[in-house]
Amino acid sequence: MKTLRIGVAPLALLALSGCQAAPADAPPATAAAAMPVDALPLEPGYYVRTDETCADASAAGVHLVNRAGMRWVTSHCLFERIEHLGGSSYRVQQSCGDHHGAGLGTAMYEVPDPTSFSFEDDAGWAHAARLCPQEQLPEPWRSEDLSGLVD
Repeated sequence: MKTLRIGVAPLALLALSGCQAAPADAPPATAAAAMPVDALPLEPGYYVRTDETCADASAAGVHLVNRAGMRWVTSHCLFERIEHLGGSSYRVQQSCGDHHGAGLGTAMYEVPDPTSFSFEDDAGWAHAARLCPQEQLPEPWRSEDLSGLVD
């Protein structure tokens, strides 16, 4: 039995199918599919680094997350622009700083569910956290009044 082999160049197949090849310098599909959104799909409240327990959370490991951004004891990040890249991926332009000022940067966020996230910013800082019920946190977070701080 003989096998007949027919070779067709990939671009010829695209032409036959009516599709066009993307230019070599085209951005990845995720960048082209980026959709601006108003907020990350996270429940507001206190989040704690994944390497700490809720009950033993430290000042460096606890931060408040709301629609506008995140607040740590000595710093903050305000979400300036959020783009949904598809699935659980988001690109966030954020203004982060402390009492000495702020700088604009970009971070890639993964939000697998409404109570956890991770990100890596353009400076290489990576962070992962999950929501902790306020009553499980140590003081002063356990008794802090969050009305007006979360929407």
